[in-house]
Amino acid sequence: MGSSVGTIYLLKRAELAVRGCMEGAFSEVDLTPSQYFILFLIKTGGASSSAELARAMGMLPQSMTELIAPLEKNGEIVRRPDPANNRILRIELTAAGERLFVKATQVAIRMERELLASFEDRELTRMNQVFEALIATAEAHTHHPTGRQRAKTPARGTPPSASKRSAARRAAARR
Repeated sequence: MGSSVGTIYLLKRAELAVRGCMEGAFSEVDLTPSQYFILFLIKTGGASSSAELARAMGMLPQSMTELIAPLEKNGEIVRRPDPANNRILRIELTAAGERLFVKATQVAIRMERELLASFEDRELTRMNQVFEALIATAEAHTHHPTGRQRAKTPARGTPPSASKRSAARRAAARR
């Protein structure tokens, strides 16, 4: 490492610094950064249920319920039973949610421009490449929530005991 502190430490510090700025900016439209990300995921088709949102944001479904409750109460989202499975509630933006998303996106774009103004285009391109590679590596890691979930779920047709033996062999091979 070229620095006296670790890269992950600096990444976390950057996240917290940016989040602090974004919290202040999103307060203009009465949203939190997490709620904006929820609207973004719904709008772009990245997630359409509480469980999908929770997975996309790396949090527990119970925590997601707390985040979406104000959006639903304010009439910005609506939850409807999935036609194929009534136990799943699909989340959609309402007209008010669409308007809020547009306003919040303008705030997000303004903040991104302000926070990244001192970087050259080539630096931003490289930064995006590094972040995309780090995200892919982290999401594939066994400690990532999706990796832990994959490890718990046996492959189709694989008896659970065989799956556990296979997981134990993989863990031993990593040592």
